[in-house]
Amino acid sequence: MVIANSQDQKIELQNYLQRLTDATDPQPANIVELRIEERLSRTLPTLVAPWGENGPAIDQAMFVVTKNLSATGVSLISQTGIETENLLMVLLNQSEFRFLKGLVRYRRPIDGGFVQVGVELERIVDPCEFPKLLQLAKLIARLNRS
Repeated sequence: MVIANSQDQKIELQNYLQRLTDATDPQPANIVELRIEERLSRTLPTLVAPWGENGPAIDQAMFVVTKNLSATGVSLISQTGIETENLLMVLLNQSEFRFLKGLVRYRRPIDGGFVQVGVELERIVDPCEFPKLLQLAKLIARLNRS
């Protein structure tokens, strides 16, 4: 399913993120932030892969965790730097998953050698756009059932 325009893509993405935050338990916030968009503290295992000229490089995928989610983005915590500007990500939870294309907005070293990465989400990616995503979707579906 390819969505016709950018506004429809943003609405679909926001609806997915809202369902995800509603279905998961919040972690208590330690810091009060004054932002236009509310950040919801959620820790979810997440698969990320660089997005190159030919689409996602699944063979370079790695696992990270989320720190928080907003209506248009996500903050990730990684053990290694995410060096790509564009990436594919999959938020792994028990109820549903989507392939998301994002743009890295910042990288910030944090304690313990970890890196916090801010990602602006651009759209939901239909697995039919890239055949290798169909295989990955089957694997993720099996992982989510276990």
